[in-house]
This record gives sequence, C-alpha cells and structure tokens, in this order.
Amino acid sequence: MNIERSNFSQEKDSIGKITGFFLFRNLINSYNDDKNLPDDERKNVKKYGSVSITLSIIAILISVSCLVCVISNIEFFGFSYILMLIIFILCGVILTLLLSIYSFVFAVMQVRLNRRSSGIIGIVLSILAIVSAFLLVFFLIT
Repeated sequence: MNIERSNFSQEKDSIGKITGFFLFRNLINSYNDDKNLPDDERKNVKKYGSVSITLSIIAILISVSCLVCVISNIEFFGFSYILMLIIFILCGVILTLLLSIYSFVFAVMQVRLNRRSSGIIGIVLSILAIVSAFLLVFFLIT
C-alpha cells in the first residue's frame, strides 16, 4: 500500500498540464528535482532563467505598447474611451503585473539554483516590467 502511494505522489496529473496553477506546481516539483542534481549537472540547468526572460519581454512589450497608445491618444476605429480604458487596465496593468511576478519568481529560482546570468537578467527585466506597469497606471490617471 505504501508503494502505491509513493508512485501516485510522483505522477503528474493530466490536468496539471492545462491549468496555470498546476503548471506552476509541476515546475516547482521540477525545480526540487533539479535542486537535488549533482553539482555538475545543476550548473547546466538554465530553463528557469529563459522562462523568466521570455515572460519579462512579453510583459514589457504589452505594457509599452499600451503606454504608447495612451500617451499618443490613438483612436481605435470608433472604440469608446471607457472600453479602451478597460482594455488598457486589463492588458497593460493586470496582465503585465502577473507576468512580471511569475517572471520574478522564475528568475529567483534560477539564481538560487546555480547563479547563472540569465537569472540576474530575468530579475532586472521583471523589475522593468513592473515599473512600466506602474508608469502606465500613472499615465492613465493623468
């Protein structure tokens, strides 16, 4: 009976590949596995830094594109101001903050794992994404 439980706890569920929370949980389990690797193999792991950099770049692109649209007052084919404000808040602020927080977590995981430069770059880019989201909030208010 103990053998069945231990095998069950090591399996990754099929739902976990679909939903974000379970994906994050599976990545944490993968991180724990990578942390237990020998030093030579652990130094070569760089997947968390690359995920962090990718998420940060996506967040910065979304936030900067919304920021440019807000600053230049571009009209979008008859969309009302309220609808555009809702889109800017949802995409430019909330989505950017979520992506940059996940990016920061992955960058910290990379730095704690093996102190590769991709983790440091991910931390810097995630902080820039957070700053760009707050800058968008500032320009939306003014």
